Amino acid sequence: MEKRILDEDVVRVWGERRDRWTSKTKPNQLVEVFYWGDEIALIDPSQNDETGHRDVQVRYYDYGRGRHEDGVIRKRKVGGKYRALRFREDRLLEVTFVDVQQGDAAFVRTPDGKFMVVDGGEGPFLARLLASENPGSTAANPFVIDVLVITHGDADHFKGLVALADAATENRSRKRIHAKIMRYYHSGLVKGPGGLPNVEIFGEHRKVGRITYATDLHDDPREAAAANRPFEAWFGALETMTADADATAGAARVADEQFPILKRLELGDHPAFDVFRPEVDVQVLGPVAETVNGSSALPFLRDPSGHISASHTINGHSVVLRLSHGNVNFLLGGDLNIDAERRLREAVDADPSLTLRSEILKVPHHGSHEFEPEFLAAVNPVVSIVSSGDENARKEYVHPRASLMAALGRASRGPEPLLFSTELSAFFAYRGGIVPERHKDNAGTPLAKSKRKPFFFAHERLVFGAVRVRTDGERVLCAVESANARIKEAYAFTVDAGANILSDEWTLI
Repeated sequence: MEKRILDEDVVRVWGERRDRWTSKTKPNQLVEVFYWGDEIALIDPSQNDETGHRDVQVRYYDYGRGRHEDGVIRKRKVGGKYRALRFREDRLLEVTFVDVQQGDAAFVRTPDGKFMVVDGGEGPFLARLLASENPGSTAANPFVIDVLVITHGDADHFKGLVALADAATENRSRKRIHAKIMRYYHSGLVKGPGGLPNVEIFGEHRKVGRITYATDLHDDPREAAAANRPFEAWFGALETMTADADATAGAARVADEQFPILKRLELGDHPAFDVFRPEVDVQVLGPVAETVNGSSALPFLRDPSGHISASHTINGHSVVLRLSHGNVNFLLGGDLNIDAERRLREAVDADPSLTLRSEILKVPHHGSHEFEPEFLAAVNPVVSIVSSGDENARKEYVHPRASLMAALGRASRGPEPLLFSTELSAFFAYRGGIVPERHKDNAGTPLAKSKRKPFFFAHERLVFGAVRVRTDGERVLCAVESANARIKEAYAFTVDAGANILSDEWTLI
């Protein structure tokens, strides 16, 4: 067995798969998709790939039984001859945006193998995808998250991390992962229990002139005077995933640095991400704090009607990160709103060492209608990714808004800019009506089959929703999955040193 790094955009792997509904094994089924930069296990490194296919080992889930299987990569003919599968020496920067329904979640793997999670969604989707892609972790050999960033304190950005902590005790191996967090960064705002007035929900506050500031900011959010239920649940999960973090770091730890590290971020806190340098440079652009009585404070923001708004405040003071690898830059915009985008744009314009311009934009606030066109123009993205999804009527915000999508197209760069939505990257198969388990009426009398009406209509998630972006610092690949084995959407382009987009490699697979 030999592991190599793929230097092809998209490669399909074929093998046998058992049909869940008939229990019959079907040959010649798509069992895995590899993308540029993935590590592939070759079963026989000496296999002559000029004349035959390459046999590889893949891990897929046969409806509850996670296992390694053999698969086959079929060669493509070029000019009547089989073309050898291409490999490369170095890993890429990989940024994956996960469909978590209503919410945000993304993870970053650097070329030297370090790992960062930015937000965790509200459900178990991030935990499931991480367990699927990183099997085999144990309490003694955990999956290490070098940096966890929660951009702000809304549950749809962090509640799913409770599921990540719980995944360590999963009975099913396909859902099990032991994660340890070395560094936890956040915005500093902690929501108190519901029912409090807007100006009291974040704890201590102070009014200076006409502006009210939240002043109760801590590096360790557990020190806040009060927290709502989602925060309390998250604090318990944080305890679990930071326990023994110092020992987990082992020989890789920085001299005299104790783990875990908990820190509140604000504009300029770039050294917090030195762990990723020199491979990846990370700048902290937000939140934009101000000084009140010698300490950092965050001003309360207002809704469109002009009233102080706790939701606009916590969204607008999201942690904003700009990641750079070679010529390629990512801007992760949290849940910024109009006021926050304006404040951020003005703060960046005032510092010659900073810029918002980025090739890949994680669109703020799930594609909300509250955006500033000047902010989008300053970013001038090539690729825009909206994290949005349906969950229930109570959380339906009509995201992404049509006006926002049109504005992104106008503000974008390159001959054919790309707009992705995470919810469109997942696939759900319709499974029909489900009969309830209850087959007796309230008096205990068995119901006739004709009266056992379907209780609800079921759908099964067949494809993880994920927008995958890979880059070597010049070339960029953006790919999404589909349930159709023959159609895989992927685009590639190159960014030169002058931030020009070269579209001669533009491909759709």
